[in-house]
Amino acid sequence: MPKYFPIGLFVLSIIFLMPGLSQPLMTIEAKIDKKEMIDMGADLLIKPGQRSGFIQDMVESLVKQMNVEGEVTVFTSTRSLAATMRELISNGHLLVGVLIGLFGLVIPLIKIVLVVWSFLTRSTTRQKSLLKVSGLLGKWSMSDVFLMAVLVSFFAINANEYADDVLQMRADLHAGFYYFATYCLLAILANQLMERQMARNNLDKVGK
Repeated sequence: MPKYFPIGLFVLSIIFLMPGLSQPLMTIEAKIDKKEMIDMGADLLIKPGQRSGFIQDMVESLVKQMNVEGEVTVFTSTRSLAATMRELISNGHLLVGVLIGLFGLVIPLIKIVLVVWSFLTRSTTRQKSLLKVSGLLGKWSMSDVFLMAVLVSFFAINANEYADDVLQMRADLHAGFYYFATYCLLAILANQLMERQMARNNLDKVGK
């Protein structure tokens, strides 16, 4: 394996990170079935102890006359990762927005810089210090955790699509998710290859 191959992977991961931040990550859409919405409104008109036959018959007649079919979209939102953080901060959720940026982006990038620096330095003492700091930061690096949280949200929202509810939720993943996932995978792979290569080099030095 070429010496600078892991660094190339790190550089490539950063290239994927840029659109991973700016491109749309996921779209969340909520729809209501028109007939179900009217039936729900009719149920609200029924007073406690009152029979629902007359109101139910009237609603069914109205639905047939108006030919009420299909769904209406009541909510749709498409956000990139960067836009999500900005919206959280602008809406007063400063702590959440800052934590996502810190643990999902800033700390992983600092960790990459430290690992590359330790790989390029010739000083064994400095290399050990940089790797130690990188190891400590690695415990707080949560870009992969954030990625899994997006996936869990995606599956949870789409599971609701098949529920027998008035409100139907649906989520769609976009290019930003796949760019960010590629960044995570490349960064993890590059980090493992670099640490393995440095360990092998240290063993060679001890053997000599």
